[in-house]
Formats: sequence, C-alpha cells, structure tokens
Amino acid sequence: MNQNNKIFIAASLANGASFSMILPLLAPLVRQLKLSELQAGAMVSIGAVFMAIAAIFISKQQKYSIFQLMSAGFIGMAMTWSCFAAVLMYGMAVHLELVLLFSLLMIARGSTGLFMAMPQIALQTYVMSNSQTEQARSQTMSKFGALNSAGVIFGPLLTTVLLTWGMMAPLWAAVLILAVISAVIVIGFDRTQNVLPQPAVQIEYAVKETREKFNLKSCFVWLMLGFSLYLAIVTLNLTAGFYIQDHFHTGIERGAKAFAQCSLIVGISLVFMQTLISKYLKWSVIRLLWVGLICMLAGLILSLSTANLYIFQASYVLYGLSAACLIPAFTTGAAQTAPSEMQAKVASFCTATQALSFVAGPLISTGLYQWHSTAPYYFLILMILMLMCFFILKLLAEQRNSELAR
Repeated sequence: MNQNNKIFIAASLANGASFSMILPLLAPLVRQLKLSELQAGAMVSIGAVFMAIAAIFISKQQKYSIFQLMSAGFIGMAMTWSCFAAVLMYGMAVHLELVLLFSLLMIARGSTGLFMAMPQIALQTYVMSNSQTEQARSQTMSKFGALNSAGVIFGPLLTTVLLTWGMMAPLWAAVLILAVISAVIVIGFDRTQNVLPQPAVQIEYAVKETREKFNLKSCFVWLMLGFSLYLAIVTLNLTAGFYIQDHFHTGIERGAKAFAQCSLIVGISLVFMQTLISKYLKWSVIRLLWVGLICMLAGLILSLSTANLYIFQASYVLYGLSAACLIPAFTTGAAQTAPSEMQAKVASFCTATQALSFVAGPLISTGLYQWHSTAPYYFLILMILMLMCFFILKLLAEQRNSELAR
C-alpha cells in the first residue's frame, strides 16, 4: 500500500468523523442562539450551494492536481469550520443582533461548502486514475465509502463523550481532526505519484441511435427516487435534533447527546447492511427498492407514533437499513436505463439530483417544522407512499406491455 493510499484512507475516516461530530450540534446551538429552524436550514443549504459552485468551477478549469485539491480542501475546511466555531462562541458570549449573527454564520458556512467539494473530487480522480478496470474502480470507491461510513459511526460516539466538557468541545475537536489531517497531507503526500485530472473526453458517437436510446425521461423515475431519498436523509438529520427537544422535553445538551446516539445507530445499521448487500445478498434492484421503501416507511411511522425516546432512537436502525438499500437502487436503476456510452451523463444527473435535494431539503424540512413539529414526518410518509404507488403502477404497466408483446 503506497503512502498516498494510506493518506486517502485516513482522510476518508477523518472527513466522515468530523462532519458527523458537527451535525448533532446544529439544533441545540441554534436554539441556544435564539435562531429559528428555517435559519438552520438556510445555513445547511448555502453550504450545498457553494459546494456545487466549487465542483462546477473545478470541472471547468481542469488544472488542479490531486495534491492541490486535497490540501486546499482540508486546510480550507479546518479554517472555515474554525471561523464558524468562533462566531458561535462569540455569539453565545456576547449579545449580537440576530441579523448580524445569522449573516456571519451564513458567510462561514458558505465558505465551508466551497472547500468540501475538493477532497471528494480529489478522491474520485485518484481512484479513476490509479485503477485500470471498472471492477477495480467500483471496489476501491466502495472501500473508501465504507471508511467514510466508519467515520460517521465514530464521530457521534466521540461527540457523546466530549459533550461532558460543553457544547463547543465536539466542534473544536472536529476542527482539530481536520487540522491534523491537513498537516499529514502537506507533509506526507507523495507528489511524485500525483496525477493531474484529465480533461473530459468528448465522445463522438458513430451511430445516432445511441443517443436516442437515452434521455432524461427514461431515468426520471430513478432520479425522483434519489431526490426523495436524499430529501428524507436531510430532513431526518436536520429536524430530529429539534424534534427530540420539543417532543421528548429534553434539555439542549441532553437533546444533543440523544441525536448523536441516533447518528451512531444509523451509522452502524448502514455499514452492517452495506456489508450484507455487497458480500452476501445478491438482491435485484427491485428488491432493494422495496425493502428500502418499506424500512423507511416503518421507521417514519415508528418515529411519529412513539412517546418514548429510546423507541424513537431505535427507529434509526430502520433508516440505516433503508439508506443502505435505496442508495444502490437509485444509482443502479438510473444506470441501467442507458447504454454504456452514456454512463457519464447518467452519473452527472445523479450528482445533480443529490445536490438539488441538499439545497431544497433543508429549506423545505425546517419550513415545515416551523409550521408544526410533526409536519416533516407526515410529508415524508406521504412522499414514500406516493413513490410506492408510482412504482406499483410502473411494474403493472411493464407486465402489461410484456404480455402484449407475446
């Protein structure tokens, strides 16, 4: 294993851990600063907007090396999360006008989004440049995905421990992790193995029918599934912290610990199911789809119907199982609607769908929560039921067409 591969492994773990340490703190800190739920959603959305802008800019430039992207990404995240933490601390220590405080937080959070795209682009470029076959690339990306998920498990566990020293302790610990990884990259990255991102190759198709085999409409149903999935993930991550405080009448610190435990539970469930699917379960896309939708619906109903915090936390087992099934169902379902020459286009549609949900989701979910604390959950239940009906009708139509073809 070469030096750069070890650094990418450490970076994947650190990235997952640091982000999952920060997320459970958002709701309690927003409440402590007397900001609204919608303002919390706006802070998440602006990060996603600037992340998408940075990704588009980098793809257009095609001149940054893997080392530049990795080092700038982690150093930038460490610096901007430090600014975000400093603004939070100052806002809690000194009375600031809410408009000024919110503006400073938005600037800091938006700046973080600019740098968050860089390590992801660096990792994908590294894998695609150093793996020769499609299978090797897929396996390597799955390995780094599992490492990121392992970090997501470790982060909330560390947050739960560090909350003993106050609300800001996990946030500064996450900044420290990012700073350490930044130093490791700058000092240890082997730049002789550095591969420059290759310009996108414009493929000219010899036969016009290849293009006609695929259009956006043919994979729209799978993109709709992906948008709904990531909308649900964003909604559950953003509103659960508020819901725990309001519905179960916990204090701010107790609510933060409870949500950190939810993140830990969903991370363990996600990794467990991902391992089963990749190694043992040879499930079709349709089976993954239905298991994922049923688990998501069951989790939402359980979360909404219980008055017991521990049962609410147990529902996150179902959310982890659902995400582990629906993520591959979404990407594989969309990919199988197009010929091999069009897979890059399908991948760009999937990425755009995810980015759109990360921009719209926080605003929709927090806006609904301000209206009523249970509204986001009812919204997700309705959305999942509509997806189920849509896929049942799609399946019946396909069966009818196959019978007519006979």
